[in-house]
Amino acid sequence: MFERFTRDARVAVMLAQEEARDLNARVIGPEHVLLGVLQSADDALGAVLDGFGLTAEGVRARLKADDSGFDDEAEALRAIGIDLHAVRDAVNASFGPDAFDDALQRSGRRRRRRGHLSFSRDAKKVLEIALREALAHKGREIRAEHLVLALLRGGDRATVGLIAEHVYPAQLRAAVAALLDQAA
Repeated sequence: MFERFTRDARVAVMLAQEEARDLNARVIGPEHVLLGVLQSADDALGAVLDGFGLTAEGVRARLKADDSGFDDEAEALRAIGIDLHAVRDAVNASFGPDAFDDALQRSGRRRRRRGHLSFSRDAKKVLEIALREALAHKGREIRAEHLVLALLRGGDRATVGLIAEHVYPAQLRAAVAALLDQAA
């Protein structure tokens, strides 16, 4: 299937795997595909995405903020009288911003995953829909624009929610479709 992908779309998929690893994900999800597209987009698509304030840095920061692993551990420790949030704040106050999280990474608790990561069912669906989007727009190859359209149509609420924090999905869909029409 990847032989039909343009260079930008292939790079987006490769970057999605790197993003999943960097975020310690077990699988490549649609949110990682979004991050890959945001980084690999050509000038025209990049300008559209940037124009709506949709950036890899912003999405990545949001995904890191949503990491519930710390909150789950904090809740468990709260049951025995330990306030993990207060501990993190005290460590950061004494040793600088992000000192607590940096120590976790050095200890290996949040070690970066290695090797091949599989695509989640939702991410596979995005890739399949991207092919359908390319065919619907009479394209011979799958472009990063088709991946964006597939992310919007793929039904993954969390990823569409990340996008919707910056732009109405219908508005982004129209802008990306206009780019594809110009390219045709």
